[in-house]
Amino acid sequence: KSAISAHMTRPVNQFEAQYNKVHAAEFETNKMRKRVLERRQKSVEDQVSKGKADEDELVKIATEVANFKEKFPMQSYVDDITPEKLVSVMADRNGVAAVISAEGGIFDQLAGGMYSKSVNIDVLLKGHAGDTIRVDRIGRNSESIMHPALTVLLAVQPNVLSGMMSNGTFRGRGLTARFMYCMPKSRVGDRLYRTQPIPDEVARCYEVTIRNLLDEEKPQTPELIYLSPEADKLLEAFAGEVESKLKNEYSDIPDWAGKLVGAVLRISGLLCRAANAKCADFLDIPESTIVSPEQMTGAIAIGRYFTEHARAAYSLMGADDLIKQSKYTLDAIIKNGLTEFTRRDIMRICRSFKKTEQVQPVLNHLTDLGYLALKEAEQPAGKGRPNNPAYLVNPLLYRDAA
Repeated sequence: KSAISAHMTRPVNQFEAQYNKVHAAEFETNKMRKRVLERRQKSVEDQVSKGKADEDELVKIATEVANFKEKFPMQSYVDDITPEKLVSVMADRNGVAAVISAEGGIFDQLAGGMYSKSVNIDVLLKGHAGDTIRVDRIGRNSESIMHPALTVLLAVQPNVLSGMMSNGTFRGRGLTARFMYCMPKSRVGDRLYRTQPIPDEVARCYEVTIRNLLDEEKPQTPELIYLSPEADKLLEAFAGEVESKLKNEYSDIPDWAGKLVGAVLRISGLLCRAANAKCADFLDIPESTIVSPEQMTGAIAIGRYFTEHARAAYSLMGADDLIKQSKYTLDAIIKNGLTEFTRRDIMRICRSFKKTEQVQPVLNHLTDLGYLALKEAEQPAGKGRPNNPAYLVNPLLYRDAA
């Protein structure tokens, strides 16, 4: 997997190295200007404080500092990084970043890693959804990213996937549902000494596409991609198909399948942009930003591929255990005739749950399937501890049980 990752990122690394070499003097000049500006700022502050300069000088230097734009060498992706540093990298690079690694070390960092005992996955959740990221902490500059765009590509061992699902926070907050999983069949025992190389035409087309995308001038605002009427109808039909299967056929992966249509829409946009890299944009709605029916058909086919692999990944990660625990919990609810309960009530009647981290993913799963609904809780006045969340039982559960 390391060799494959290296092969896929080679055009990116080559473009990045060439770009930074060409613009090396520009980056160095920018750093020098920053240092000069900081010295002038300090000098003006001292002069004004001593009464040797007027307020106009202060306003002038403040304006220059505010308008100064720091320039950084191109860094298309990162590997071994903490969540906090990832936010800083995105903030310095217009909200865009990628994590590409042949290992799964980032999950150790997300779960607490070497520097923290708390789970910190907000940057991945918001980077996937495009939600604004704001960080204000003691000892760090405030950071704000209006339109984050984060790509994560990992080639990890199966035991890393298993560790992901065993972390209740990862699945409970929807992190595991945001990945597209690929579980290739092991070739160990059937590998050949001599293999066919990647065709030159395929390799060249891939390299040119990547270089063209990297070489494009980045727009100041996010670029809109439109669906052709035919592509829109194809996606609508696929959405109806997926929705009808969420409570039955896809009940083993409801959180993942619930995001499948959105993932297919994203994939169609990627196929559209890759197919039209370096297209002219002299039209109001250039052809490069319209998803064709062929591209949507391809995206749906890719989505179906990932669906089967997600099932395999969830099974490996422990989803089977989650289903068993969910059935066990439902049986206990019906047996005790509960119509409303708290998490503590479930732990009292289901003795196999020893910690809240074990029962919460089960309650989240049953809520996703519609068996339960989270009840709006009345919080105590003052500084008291928040009430234990309560759940309502779907009345149809008893009708079906009868």
